[in-house]
Order: sequence, then C-alpha cells, then structure tokens
Amino acid sequence: MRKTLFTSIVTGTMALFLMNACAEESNDTEAVAKQVVVTEDAAVVTKDAGGTVDQDSAIMDQPVNFSTPEDVEISLQKVRDQAGPKAYTNVNNAMKYVLYYDLSLKNNKEKMYKKLNGKTPSEIIQMMKR
Repeated sequence: MRKTLFTSIVTGTMALFLMNACAEESNDTEAVAKQVVVTEDAAVVTKDAGGTVDQDSAIMDQPVNFSTPEDVEISLQKVRDQAGPKAYTNVNNAMKYVLYYDLSLKNNKEKMYKKLNGKTPSEIIQMMKR
C-alpha cells in the first residue's frame, strides 16, 4: 500500500514539474520570434514575427551610465519609462543577482556599479542567465 502511494505521489510531483517547465519554455519562444531591425537613424528596434515594431526595446541596447548612484537611478528610470516595468524588474533583479553571486564584488554596490558601467541592460540580464 505504501509503495503504491509513494509511487503515485512521486509521479504526480514529476508531472507538475514537467508541466511547469514546458509552460516556461513557451514564454521564451516569443523572444525567439523577434528580429532585430536597424532603422534609418541607426536606432536598433525589434520587429515581431507579426510585423509590429517595438520602439521601447532600443533602450535595452544602449549603454547605461553607472558612474554615480544618481546616474544609476536615472538610467534605471529611463529603462522603466521606455521599456516598461517588466524590463525594469528584469534589470533590477539581474543587478541583485550579480551583486549577490559575484564574489569579487563582496556585496559592495559601488564595485557593482563600476563593473556594470557601460554595459547595456540586455548584457546585464545575460550576466544573470549565465
């Protein structure tokens, strides 16, 4: 009786994890469907498979100025205003991740700002995903 119950619980749990993994992969397919397009004024924008152009993602490919804490707030505010709150949350979470897991920073925000200065928000997010 216990073996059957244990097997059922393990099978159900594994099925839930598998469904969750498949659901998160479907979100990534939307990002793959976007293409990079260069406009006449050399601003980089993305274009969906449907043909709509996303002007807000151009800020994600511009280097940020993290030379002072005030400049950090200004750069993050630009990301929030132009790319939206979801992009701002992603960049902010990536910064927290880098601050915590990069042992060379020793949990020092000034060192983190120096390390991230000149990187694009997309590069900062990619640092978190490595």
